[in-house]
Amino acid sequence: MMWPMPEDAGAAEPWEVGEDRQVSPTARVVATAPERTDRRAVQRERRWRWLFVAALALFLALALAGVFGLRTATASSAGGGYEMRVTYARITRPGLATPLDVEVARRDGASLDGPVEVAVSAHYLAMFDVNVVSPAPAAETRTADQVVWEFDPPQGGGPLAVSLDARVEPGIQWGRDGEVQLLAGGEPVAGSSFHTWVTP
Repeated sequence: MMWPMPEDAGAAEPWEVGEDRQVSPTARVVATAPERTDRRAVQRERRWRWLFVAALALFLALALAGVFGLRTATASSAGGGYEMRVTYARITRPGLATPLDVEVARRDGASLDGPVEVAVSAHYLAMFDVNVVSPAPAAETRTADQVVWEFDPPQGGGPLAVSLDARVEPGIQWGRDGEVQLLAGGEPVAGSSFHTWVTP
């Protein structure tokens, strides 16, 4: 028995017949081969990744070893018959108790017989939260660049030892240059310059 063909049967897409398969002329060809990659770009990316990991590991190792903690240094100077030694923080961190100690003595070993003036750069002091200066200065003056403390000579003779109880302010980054001067009659006779590096 013959069944009638649909009216639109002639609109069907033709097929191309090969030796053993039929292929529709409108079929899309999908690429299956992997895309070619830039080997140099891959190697460069891998190299940067390893450098970052190595730098991070080195930073953590140094931190565990305490390299970024408090480190102090000493600077000495002399003049006008006096000697001055300044102990300062070479490396510190925000929030840490950070020393600034100044010792003044006569070069001939004699006792200090008059007021001693010590000047510290104001910009350097501004990075500290200073709780107390010991001994307490008898007088204090400020200029645009310096804070000048005047101390009475120590009772019983010997050198004058000045110490600051201070902490680095939390917002300070990278550190600052500092300078301490010993004044005689308002003029510097000895001085030391230094730098304190504040780590993150």
